[in-house]
Amino acid sequence: MRLAASLLLAVALGASAFSASAPARVIAVADVHGGLQPFVSILTAAGLIDAQHRWTGGTAVLVQTGDVTDRGTGVYEVLDLLMSLEKGAAAAGGKVHVLLGNHEIMNMVGDTRDVSPEILANGGEAAYRAAFAREGKYGKWLRTKPILLNLDGTVFMHAGINLEFSTESLDDLNRRVRREMTQWDDGRRWLEQQNLVKPSVAFQEVILAARKEIDRVNTIMADKKHLSPEVRRGAAVVLPVANIGASSLFNGNGPLWFRGFATWPDEEGAAKMTSLLNQHRVKRFVTGHNPQRSGMINERFGGSLFLIDTGMLNGRFFPGGRPSALEISGGGVRPVYVD
Repeated sequence: MRLAASLLLAVALGASAFSASAPARVIAVADVHGGLQPFVSILTAAGLIDAQHRWTGGTAVLVQTGDVTDRGTGVYEVLDLLMSLEKGAAAAGGKVHVLLGNHEIMNMVGDTRDVSPEILANGGEAAYRAAFAREGKYGKWLRTKPILLNLDGTVFMHAGINLEFSTESLDDLNRRVRREMTQWDDGRRWLEQQNLVKPSVAFQEVILAARKEIDRVNTIMADKKHLSPEVRRGAAVVLPVANIGASSLFNGNGPLWFRGFATWPDEEGAAKMTSLLNQHRVKRFVTGHNPQRSGMINERFGGSLFLIDTGMLNGRFFPGGRPSALEISGGGVRPVYVD
């Protein structure tokens, strides 16, 4: 049987999506995209940090729904802040949940197409990739994070769930992304060990190297020549790298890229959201990924969905965007804005 190696770069990871009892106060913030000052301003407005960027939220819970990276120039600083707040909140009885978005995944596999040119000019592209690699400062930390979180029936995630793509449980979606990320890391390491790619090589070149290896193995098989166990094992390891475009990490209908939550027509979307809520036995979804042109958090389908990406980076990327957060407390839901 021929080994498949389709490359579907339609441009689209994992701990448990545990369901915990509702904290007294939850603050959700969506796409930051390297915007340190807007992020600081909304955390301050929500009462979670002080002027020194220290945690002041007590037992509150902060959920960041992914896409901290790319576009803006403050990516390192935002990640450092989240890592610090994670410790500060825990010490105060609170919690910081950092979820993965498609742009974290892109950085983790070495896809730097949307990284700020200023960042790359200052530190170099190889250094940036190394920071997000499996053993890098940020890559190692991000690989411990899930793509979604269920808090007392509210599911926080970056993009959305398309039941036509997957009917897996929330926990299984987290496990799938983690598994596929590990497969990528293992496949890339094998290619490096075989001197087929260099550690600093770009994302697309890794995929091409994997495809070439699969083609080489397919040629041997077609000629009915003997395949050593080592060659077979190598092919099995690099196959997920060659096929990464079809994985949940990059598939356009996968949980990190799906845009249906924002684009579904009202009637069709209401029916699909009801199916989702019933499938996963939850009451609402809170997601980013889809910038709201109004700069306002958008409630859909009777409060069963909140789209909270308001383009806080602003400027040329999201004209009219502004910092925002969604607060869930006392059974109520309300938007928080800086002004």
